[in-house]
Amino acid sequence: MAQPRTMEPTQDPVCGMAVDPDQARSNTLTLAHEGIEYAFCGKGCLLEFRDDPGRFLDPGYSPEM
Repeated sequence: MAQPRTMEPTQDPVCGMAVDPDQARSNTLTLAHEGIEYAFCGKGCLLEFRDDPGRFLDPGYSPEM
């Protein structure tokens, strides 16, 4: 099975914050969705994305901190 690709540039899709993908992985703050690995700044953003990825991947969504 292929490894999920890391999104480039690495940006939290929920809040827009820049995220180091290696640090996110070591802190278990990554989630694969449809073959793409997303990295998150914190658990809250990861959980929000997990519950409704379509909301955050919608082209009309604009991340806000």
